[in-house]
Amino acid sequence: MPRTRQKDDVETIVAKAFAHPLRVQILIILNERVASPNLLAQELDQSLNLVAYHVRVLEKYECIELVDTKQRRGATEHFYRATRRPFLSDAEWSRLPDVLRPALSGAVLQSIFGDVEEAVKSGTMDERNDFHVSRTPMIIDRTGWEETSALLGETLERLLQIQTRSSQRLADNDEKGMLAKVELLHFKSPESDEGEAEAKKAAAEAAKAD
Repeated sequence: MPRTRQKDDVETIVAKAFAHPLRVQILIILNERVASPNLLAQELDQSLNLVAYHVRVLEKYECIELVDTKQRRGATEHFYRATRRPFLSDAEWSRLPDVLRPALSGAVLQSIFGDVEEAVKSGTMDERNDFHVSRTPMIIDRTGWEETSALLGETLERLLQIQTRSSQRLADNDEKGMLAKVELLHFKSPESDEGEAEAKKAAAEAAKAD
């Protein structure tokens, strides 16, 4: 019988798969739509050989899967989709070397900035009355940090459940779905007198509201 991968093995493999920012960018795109290395290379403005290599790595680590092939100019073009989300769990992130973390975060942030810029330019950012934009500086202790991280993890799980239920409803009716994007950020900010004053002011206002 084939050996079942242990949890530690899976976390190590996923960390390796995410160990290059271009692979993260590829995975982000393949989470949104099916694409071939050729189409990915054009969108990312990278050489086909380089993109094809990273696609093979993602396929090797079971982050993407082949879903279709088409004949184009005498060659076979392979189309892939993502099989996992373009983010890491805390355990997976802990296995990623510190030197690789800025590039990975940068790749995700680049996509987030692109999403926001596109929505602002197109006018869809504030089109709906129930859209949400907020910024919340806080001063918290270690427990507060852990509670915030856990809350965002739970929120992400609920968002994925909402997406699944929406997909099921859309499949059963003629409603046209809308493309919505939720960008979650939670990070440690550099210490500064100005930042601390801002956070204390926000905390005081929150206390008054309660």
